[in-house]
Amino acid sequence: MSNKAYLVTARKYRPLLFKDVVAQEHVTETLKNAIRLDRLAHAYMFTGPRGVGKTTAARIVAKAINCTTPIEDRDDRAEPCRTCVSCQSFEEGRNMNIIEIDAASNNKVEDVRDLRETVRIPPQANRMKVYIIDEVHMLSNAAFNALLKTLEEPPPHAMFIFATTEPHKVLPTIQSRCQRFDFRRIATSESVERLREICDTEDISVDDESLMLIARKGDGALRDALSVFDQAVSLCGNDIKYPELIRALGVVDTDLYFNVTQAVTDGKSAEMILIVDRVVRTGYDLQEFVDGLAEHLRNLLVASTVKDPTLIEATEADRKRIVDHGKTFSESTLLSLITIMGDVSESLRLSRQPRLKLEMALLRMATLPSSVDIKSALDKLSKLEKMAASGEIKIVSEVRQVSSPTSEQAAVRPTPKITPAPAAAVSPPAPAPQAAPVPAPAPAPQAAPVPAPAPVPQAAPAPAPSATPPKPAPAPAAAPEENDPEEKDTAPLDTAETPISDSSDVPVHSAPVPQPSPSTPPPSPDPGISLFMEPPAIKKPRSRNEPTNQTSTAEEVLVLDKDEDPLSEPDALSLVKPAWDAIVHEVMASEKQLGSFLKHATVHDFGERTVLLSVPDDFHAKALRSERARLIRQLTEATDLGIDRIAFKIEAPSVDPSDLSDTESSAREQLEDLCEKNPAVRALVERFGGEIVW
Repeated sequence: MSNKAYLVTARKYRPLLFKDVVAQEHVTETLKNAIRLDRLAHAYMFTGPRGVGKTTAARIVAKAINCTTPIEDRDDRAEPCRTCVSCQSFEEGRNMNIIEIDAASNNKVEDVRDLRETVRIPPQANRMKVYIIDEVHMLSNAAFNALLKTLEEPPPHAMFIFATTEPHKVLPTIQSRCQRFDFRRIATSESVERLREICDTEDISVDDESLMLIARKGDGALRDALSVFDQAVSLCGNDIKYPELIRALGVVDTDLYFNVTQAVTDGKSAEMILIVDRVVRTGYDLQEFVDGLAEHLRNLLVASTVKDPTLIEATEADRKRIVDHGKTFSESTLLSLITIMGDVSESLRLSRQPRLKLEMALLRMATLPSSVDIKSALDKLSKLEKMAASGEIKIVSEVRQVSSPTSEQAAVRPTPKITPAPAAAVSPPAPAPQAAPVPAPAPAPQAAPVPAPAPVPQAAPAPAPSATPPKPAPAPAAAPEENDPEEKDTAPLDTAETPISDSSDVPVHSAPVPQPSPSTPPPSPDPGISLFMEPPAIKKPRSRNEPTNQTSTAEEVLVLDKDEDPLSEPDALSLVKPAWDAIVHEVMASEKQLGSFLKHATVHDFGERTVLLSVPDDFHAKALRSERARLIRQLTEATDLGIDRIAFKIEAPSVDPSDLSDTESSAREQLEDLCEKNPAVRALVERFGGEIVW
């Protein structure tokens, strides 16, 4: 065994020159310029995290100041020569003019008073007397106040260099009398380079993964990384391998983090429980596992958002793996995962059941991809609305109406109440179809009675529902040759309208007024439509664009276009508006959700048995379509008018430009406001556990 004392790597390779200080060029260059120009201050304060070179830089400054070699003969005209008597005595610990004081153990006011007595004594055989006070923030307030006067007006031969990791604890009066230099954390890549240099000097074989692990364990402090390096050499010898090193140091394997994120992608909750079990059985620290997983998620976020992969602190192989894996996640998902890890990291230390806490967090992560993204859902709904408006997709409710004759007849039943006005408007062409072979559809219910007078008395009862239902059955058999070729799909519709065609005279227009009295109110086009399904206002007959051989275009079912207003009836409108206000007030008292929609709808017009409601947007129109049958019934009872339809007209509320704010709210604020005010969106968020991630 050698008689020479062993020095740890941190002491053995401690920098002795400014150029050896790692990653603090912004400090060393300033100090070297001050030495070259002879513009040295009487007090300096070096701040920064532990193990980054604060005390080392203070020692180099003290040695360079007292170096007896002329500036012109020094390296870089600032570095200490390390050959003169002053430099050698300092490196050997014999120099009496460079004094290091530990403020943690000499923090009393009496210690500062002793310091004040020695400051007055000039240096021996050196230019200046340098006091290096480490951890200066540990001094008491009384000690700071005792030092204040000396620090403000020191002797010309004295210099103070303070080093601290907590500058906020130093009195402002002390800081104001010092030049402050902030030392930064050392990047992982710079620590790896320094470790590789030491390995080459010591003839130690080590792989890149091990160097990266050691540097990351240092957490920005090179001194800590060198301590881990000494431990690795003691455990693995001169050939350090990554698999052996992680087992020896008890570090969580990187593959475990990839397993977690892969389980998130696959939605495997059981895999999360197994991962936690493995972490516990292996003996990993749960807090270290959470911190490492948060770092891994951060790397994935960087890989998915930033084009430069060098921002990821990992080896080249791991960096490529992270970039490929990050493509499977969206930015919003990664932000949510990091938020979950941040929450569990804060509460894990104080939890009485840390394993359960970690398991619950990982299970939340596994179920996150299946949760509803409200913004994506709203975007998809808007896209579907545009496709439906442009005719790219077919409304499901419209297909159901065509496929079921029974539902068709029920849906078309209200239409005779809308058609009399157009029929009266085009009364001249009406006699022509009655004199021609039109009796094919009209006498279809009357095919059995052959005498000519029979159809005349049947014209009046035609609107009565009790007379017409039993007779549509023989109608298809009566005239199949005329209807089938062109009107195969709309045969029930034409059959239902035929009685109105035959009786479109002026007396018939007054007859339908008492028709709202049937026991069952006119149904909505599709009572089963959901809130987010676009129902047709009234089924659009094919004869609107292609007139059939049975009815004229004036006798078609009224279809209200988006920018079309029905003919106004002022007298009836004066009855409908107060009735509508009363209905809104009544509904608001019992059904808040529906009432909130009705409150934003106003009666715009009334005509041709159709109430036109103005709504602020298409969302309100969709919500109220499912309640049309109920609203028609209530309006009919309140006004005694023949109301068959409710149509909607979208009118954005007018806004005074002077009230508009200069700044628009952010997308996140709009989503939050939508979640608070819109009951449908709020129900979606509560039902599916949605979160705003934008």
